[in-house]
Amino acid sequence: MDFVPQTDSSSRSQSCSEAESPTQSSKKRQRASLTNEDIIAAIKGATRSRRKPRIANKTPLTATHELRLLRAQVASMEQELRGLQSKWTQQLPDKRVLTSAQRTACKKREVAVTEAAHAELQEVHLQQQLMFATLQAAILRAPLHSSGQDILKSLHFDTRFGHDPEERSRMLSAHNERSLATVPSMMNRLTQMAVNKVLALQDEAQGSKSILPISQIDITGCKDYTLVTSVFMSEIPHNSVEDVYAAALAYHDAIPATMKRHFGVDATRTRLNKADAPAAYWRLTLDGVGLPANVNHILCSELTPSHGVIHMDAVLDDPLYPTSQPSALEFGISGLTMTPRKDPLTEELWL
Repeated sequence: MDFVPQTDSSSRSQSCSEAESPTQSSKKRQRASLTNEDIIAAIKGATRSRRKPRIANKTPLTATHELRLLRAQVASMEQELRGLQSKWTQQLPDKRVLTSAQRTACKKREVAVTEAAHAELQEVHLQQQLMFATLQAAILRAPLHSSGQDILKSLHFDTRFGHDPEERSRMLSAHNERSLATVPSMMNRLTQMAVNKVLALQDEAQGSKSILPISQIDITGCKDYTLVTSVFMSEIPHNSVEDVYAAALAYHDAIPATMKRHFGVDATRTRLNKADAPAAYWRLTLDGVGLPANVNHILCSELTPSHGVIHMDAVLDDPLYPTSQPSALEFGISGLTMTPRKDPLTEELWL
């Protein structure tokens, strides 16, 4: 169980199935110029499709033909502009009045554009409000629950070291005692929550069928970070809890190699306390894929006849070994328990 706290276009064409008479065809060929509607339709058709527009006989328009259409459109717009200027001059012969009227018209257009944009934004805002209200109603009806915060509070002790060596040693020993005394029961509670969640969704027809393995990942948006939690439970058909416990410790020792092999991250692991200390104090330095970071961890482990436990917690405040500047990956912690059980029928030992 571990966690890491942390914004086709398509085109359509139309065709006509009616046959044209020779008289109609000859009349169309006699047209010497295109109307404004023809020009605008041709331009709009070109913008809607990435392919070159086609004329009635399905022949692609050449670049020269397209250029002629654009020139014709420009000439038509210029002619319309001259007509409007002439009307303004005829209606308002005084130059000062004409200038004032043109400015007023520009202001009116700006106001009209602004009002149109404002109305559109209000419509979008209303749609967003309706969507948000729908989501709120769905959340209230849905059985949504994240155990991320519970996992964080249970497995993160927030141990803080000082400068004095003896005090640091006492703090480390206290951390180790608390970890070994409380983590197994907390892990049992958290994993039971995962089991209950699966059983609540399980079909009654499945009966007593095993629900393992269980894998649940939750992502929780907190005030200033994102909390990613994972709960995984599985059965291991192995009759030696010692071997499984040793393999789990070896996995933690091989974290740098695993990070490099799977994620391309260069990681180095440095021991920060004595090898004979009750708990191991490590610094993990990561560099790669945009996640440069220095993270300090305390690794506590114990093997008893009833269970094996490995707890890795992060130390965020250590004046002797300060962590790096804030990065996308803040810190990670994990808790692992191994509980042997005997099959009631075969008496085979499982973990």
